[in-house]
Amino acid sequence: MTGIRQAPSSPGTQTVWLQTVLARVELARVELARVELARVEQRDRAAAFSRSQAMARPIFFPENEAAKVHHATLTVLQTTGIQLDHDEALELYLQHGATRDEFGRCLIPPAMVDEALEKSSAKIQLYDREGNKSLLLRNGRTFFGPGSDALYNIDKSTHEIRRSCLADVRENVRIADALSGYNFVMSMALPEDVPPDRLYVTTFAQMMANTTKPVIFTSTCLEDVKQIHAAASIVCPDLPRRPCIVAYLEPISPLRFDRSIVDRLLYCADNAIPVIFAAGANCGSGAPITPEGGVVQGGAESLAGLVLALLKNENARFIYGSNTSVMDMKTSIVSYGAPEWFRTVAMYADMGKYYGLPSWGTAGCSDSFDVDAQAAMEAYEGILMAIDAGTTVAHDVGYLAHGALYDARMLVLTDEMIKRARHLLKPVDLSERSLATDVIDEIARKNELYLAHPHTAEVFRDVLWLAPAYINRRNLVHESAARGLPELLGDRVDGILSTHEPTPLPPDTAARLESYLTTL
Repeated sequence: MTGIRQAPSSPGTQTVWLQTVLARVELARVELARVELARVEQRDRAAAFSRSQAMARPIFFPENEAAKVHHATLTVLQTTGIQLDHDEALELYLQHGATRDEFGRCLIPPAMVDEALEKSSAKIQLYDREGNKSLLLRNGRTFFGPGSDALYNIDKSTHEIRRSCLADVRENVRIADALSGYNFVMSMALPEDVPPDRLYVTTFAQMMANTTKPVIFTSTCLEDVKQIHAAASIVCPDLPRRPCIVAYLEPISPLRFDRSIVDRLLYCADNAIPVIFAAGANCGSGAPITPEGGVVQGGAESLAGLVLALLKNENARFIYGSNTSVMDMKTSIVSYGAPEWFRTVAMYADMGKYYGLPSWGTAGCSDSFDVDAQAAMEAYEGILMAIDAGTTVAHDVGYLAHGALYDARMLVLTDEMIKRARHLLKPVDLSERSLATDVIDEIARKNELYLAHPHTAEVFRDVLWLAPAYINRRNLVHESAARGLPELLGDRVDGILSTHEPTPLPPDTAARLESYLTTL
């Protein structure tokens, strides 16, 4: 063995020599074991990463099926085109290869779409309000947030349905800020106590004041977007380089781009504001009754927006996808809990993978008016599908009454659903620590329980979903009924509002923002 001399002749010296040899052999054995364990763990980590990537694989549209959907989408854009009421946009399209048919519709050839997809960015880095990196939007990674513009909220004191007010924005955003399952925020209310001419910028200012998380904002006209852009620039002076806001824009289905929506799209593209251009291509109303047909049309509407945004600014930041739920054939409502919507969310995510674009979707919402079993079933179904499909930006979490109502208790419950679903769908861990063969051998030979072994205490917090206090895991006993889930969720809401203080805006920034609002 290298480094060990020939054995000496005297007995005493031989003993020392032998002990030295054995010690060195043991050291070598330990080192080999360490190297082998490191190699195995590295292999396991690589396998886990591979499984994680596999989990982001297409669910409905593998590449050959996605190609068929893409071909159908191109056919719609080239043969049906879009109804366009905007001179600058029409000129941009026509200058780069589009044509007009005898009815004045703008027909977009495949080459224009291909060029836009080639130029588009596969990743969008969002920052928080403080200028720190927050969300890296790319297909296969899922981020959750609530919805916007709910006309009604559940009063937190009376638990009655009433019209939304500005306080609902403030309180709901504070709750979403406190809950780790939410990665971004939307307004969750359309306040009736704010003048219409500054409704959206006032709502936006409340969001910025009560969270550091990225904000997705809505609007009704170009002036809304300009006001919001100005307000955001006060709070985040480095906004073009470090965007913390995203514009949500919704063209009219089927395939109609009116002046207002195009004005806003061009403004966002020109000012490098990340944009979601998601039509309401709902099956049976604004789109074909088949979900696949809805995705073809919604995809065409989104890609037409992508083309236009990149014609305006090659560095435009764009999130692909549309909203394709279904009209209920009995009540005529657009369903927010329909399984078809969650299927189309996955379809758009599959197409996002095919195009190399971040995708837009919906999850965690329900048609129920209450925090009940129906709400839980529908909301969790959507959350599971969004994670499994790898939808990039999943909004509307916590919505009730098919997009009309917010209840803060549902925000708390869906936050835990997100954590539980991520736990359920995470890749398996095949490390030595998880396979635990040594622990099995030790406990089995002693005929003991694993509860007493140090491995259990060391590992359980990492591997178990630890149920919050409002989840019922009590023993079955003969006693008076315990308080129900809505009451327990209400306690959590009250606790957040009484203890959680979001990071405040710097005083000078808050003053300048307030001063700006008073000028409107």
